[in-house]
Amino acid sequence: MNNAIMFIVGTLFDVVCFLFLARLILQASRADFYNPISQGVVKATDPVLKPLRLVIPGWKNFDASALLSAWLVKILALAILSALGSGFLPPVPQLLAVALFEVLRLLLSVYFFAIIIVVVLSFIAPGGYHPVAALMYQVTEPVMAPARRIIPPLGGLDFSPILVIMVIVLLRDHVLPAMLGAIFA
Repeated sequence: MNNAIMFIVGTLFDVVCFLFLARLILQASRADFYNPISQGVVKATDPVLKPLRLVIPGWKNFDASALLSAWLVKILALAILSALGSGFLPPVPQLLAVALFEVLRLLLSVYFFAIIIVVVLSFIAPGGYHPVAALMYQVTEPVMAPARRIIPPLGGLDFSPILVIMVIVLLRDHVLPAMLGAIFA
C-alpha cells in the first residue's frame, strides 16, 4: 500500500513540476500565449507565479520564478517521498542538489518528448494545424534551429532532430548523473 501512495504522491508532484517547467519553456520560446494549451498552463500556474514575480522578476525571456517554483515543488516531493519511504529526511544540501538535478532532468525529458512529437507529426500531418502541434513546433524551434545550421535538411529530410536528441540523452543520462555523483563524492 505504501508503494501505491508513494507513486500517487510522486506523480502529482511531477505534474505540478511539469506545469511550472512548461510555463518556463513557453515563455523562453516566446510561444503563442493565445494558444488554448498555453492558456491552460498560464491559468494553472498564475496563482503561484504572480505573487512570486513581485519578489523574483524575470530576465528577458527567462522566468526565474517558474524555475524556482518547479525546484521548490521537487524539493517538497523528495522530502515527502523520503519521509514516506524511510521515515527520515535526507540532509538539506543533498535534498537541494537532488531536487535541482531532477528538475533539470525533467526539463530535458520534456524537450526530448516534444521533439519526438514534432518528428512524428511531421510525418503524420505535415502542414496541418492543431493547437498542440503548433505549440510543439514553437517550443522546439529555438532548440532545433542551431542544429539545423549544423545539419541542414537533405532532400526534404531533416536529420537535425537526431543530433538534438543525442545531445539531450547525453546530458540527461550521462552528464547530469556524473555531476550529481561528483558533488556527493
